[in-house]
Amino acid sequence: MFTRRLLVTAIGLASTANVVAEIKAAENNLPEVKVEEAQWPLQVNHTLDGNQLSAPDAAAALKQLPGASVTRNGSLSGIAQYRGLQGDQVNVSIDSASIVTGGPNAMDAPLSYIPASLLNEIKVSRGAASVSQGQETFGGHIEASSYKGEFGSGDAFEVSGRAHSNYTSQNKGSSSSVLVTVANDTHKLTATTSYDNADDSEFDGGDIDSTEYERRRHDLFYGYQNGDTRINLKAGKNNTGLSGTPALAMDISSIDSDLLSGDITTKIGDVKVTWSSSYSHVNHDMNNYELRPSPGMMGERLTQAKGQQVSHKLMFTIPVSNGEVRTGADYSASIHNADVVNPNSALFITNFNDSERDILGAFAELTQQSGAWSWEIGARLNRVEMDADTVSATGMPMMMMQNNADTLSDAFNAADRSETYNNRDLVFKTAYQLSDELTLNASLSSKERAPSYQQRYLWLPMAATGGLADGRNYIGNLDLDSETANEVNLGFDYKANSSYVSLQAFYRKVDDYIQGTTTTNMAANMVANMMSGNTALQFNNVDAKLYGAELTYGTQLNDNWSIDGSLSYTRGKRTDESDDLYRLAPLNNRLSLTYNSNNWKVSAVSEIFDAQNHVAEFNEEQKSSGYGLLHLQGQIDINEQLQLRAGIDNLTDKKYQDHLAGVNRVSGNDDIAVGERLYGTGRSVNVGVTYSF
Repeated sequence: MFTRRLLVTAIGLASTANVVAEIKAAENNLPEVKVEEAQWPLQVNHTLDGNQLSAPDAAAALKQLPGASVTRNGSLSGIAQYRGLQGDQVNVSIDSASIVTGGPNAMDAPLSYIPASLLNEIKVSRGAASVSQGQETFGGHIEASSYKGEFGSGDAFEVSGRAHSNYTSQNKGSSSSVLVTVANDTHKLTATTSYDNADDSEFDGGDIDSTEYERRRHDLFYGYQNGDTRINLKAGKNNTGLSGTPALAMDISSIDSDLLSGDITTKIGDVKVTWSSSYSHVNHDMNNYELRPSPGMMGERLTQAKGQQVSHKLMFTIPVSNGEVRTGADYSASIHNADVVNPNSALFITNFNDSERDILGAFAELTQQSGAWSWEIGARLNRVEMDADTVSATGMPMMMMQNNADTLSDAFNAADRSETYNNRDLVFKTAYQLSDELTLNASLSSKERAPSYQQRYLWLPMAATGGLADGRNYIGNLDLDSETANEVNLGFDYKANSSYVSLQAFYRKVDDYIQGTTTTNMAANMVANMMSGNTALQFNNVDAKLYGAELTYGTQLNDNWSIDGSLSYTRGKRTDESDDLYRLAPLNNRLSLTYNSNNWKVSAVSEIFDAQNHVAEFNEEQKSSGYGLLHLQGQIDINEQLQLRAGIDNLTDKKYQDHLAGVNRVSGNDDIAVGERLYGTGRSVNVGVTYSF
């Protein structure tokens, strides 16, 4: 069925034209902000340049952007979180392409597919995403782009490139990449390769076991530009070796991914037309005995997972009076398989068998500006079709466990596993420019999201939950409804001379929020008890709300000194019961003081995180204490080709526990007990060099 769907092309229309203006540090050292040329009050993207990262993965950048954070299960396994929603609830694209996660626990979350050494920029669209930005932007939209070289300036072909490398002392980690481009003003051919590896991380008090990593990435890119026509083609290969995920029950043994994408943009009269397609195929193995102490021959587990996805999108942008219309459709189809075995016995569990999730979407969007007013109205329909084949479990270690597993598989196989969800997104944005310096903005949105394949098709109690990492075993629910989020966002943007302030506050009510709750399934509870000593949880629909605010601010003190800051707060609560939502970032503030002088600059960065006492009692989530960190960063441009960087992260060697880091699942560590929250890394000297030619 999936092969047939590879041939289906969706007819669709695109979101906003990517004509952007930049407000950059070149004038006043403010953070780079990209905005739509005609409607900047409506679409503000908080951005970050990849050169500012010393971590190996692009997900680390999210901690520097307002409202965004990262749920960290391993050094290369960072899951995007925005305003309290995360994982599949947040739409993430890499170079405008969708990437499937191969494993059921999101060890290869989308942002892991772009190494930090190749990251050009990462953007978080503020507030409710426009309906044209993606199929399921229920919890926001994040877009990361890789560095692909530049076109030449004339007819003659020129060779250019970049060698980029970073080293961190706390884990002896290195991240390096090489890029070579052959281009003229029309054609561009770029090849990139990167390599990341490290030992286990360290903190003031010991080692963080099962945090080593290794990853290779290779890409070939072709670009064409001529008049109004642009063509981009990309082929990539990602190979991740032994890499730890200490907050999960297993570590990465290997991830082998093939990635293809392409897009073409042109104009027919005044109408801009864009077609894009992408394909990803992932083979992913994970186990609990190579990077951590073996639980014994009978307790060893190996999961072999596969994921595939194809997506298409056709986009039109049609100019109208004082604005433009965007309308069209898009299509994506994904399929997942996962088998769990014991390499020492006959145990074989078909965990997920051809679990399919196909989406056909259509949208329309109008953006206009009249005087001081700007507005956007958008609507989207998504038809989500889900299905899965039969499952089984053989060779269970105990007869009672085998009997209960058979009961669960028989019930699952006899049920109607297919389901169609007809979802809709509605978005209204408006802004009023009071003056050249001050703009008020507001938005209303109502968005729906169908369950993930794990939430529907996890038939045997396991922790295959998309990276939830609460230590409990879950079963799916074939009767789940779609989640519905109704959100209001109010704020203002002030920018004058060398200072800026932006405040955004939101309230989101989520009906049918999907969360694990107590199950009365006796067979599932018996299996879960025999596995872990706890009863199973089942994904069910509950009600919830999330609210909070983000404040960004900064000023240029004089020609050399500047201050920039970002304050974020999110609170999530169930409304059908008295409990908080699981694994949300606490109140936090990031403040940087920068001295910039011609070809060099140095920054002192303070990060302060409040204690997180609003935890999910139902998930037995641990509270965490507040802490503060101080970092130093510096760089010097020796000339136009050579840049040197140096810094010290966690200058005071603070011993702290990041609330989103999860709890330790790796036994045998005298420094961090099983069930204890993982520690953040200690003092680390970072050095880097970039040479461009």
